[in-house]
Amino acid sequence: MAKIEIKIKDDQGKTISKLKSIELELGNKTIYEIEREVEKLKKEMLPEISKRLMISSQKEFTALEKKRDYT
Repeated sequence: MAKIEIKIKDDQGKTISKLKSIELELGNKTIYEIEREVEKLKKEMLPEISKRLMISSQKEFTALEKKRDYT
């Protein structure tokens, strides 16, 4: 069994977000079947990853703008 974990980290290595872990049963599957499963996971997870990155970027931008307004 393989376990896939996706963590989003900033430039300093601090974890910004972590998606749920997903376990794949690789057992007797062929490379083609494994690739198909990975592609399926990417399609399912990519929107959530994009969303979390956008939220993080928006928070960072807002904090910088607030800081600039006070200086």
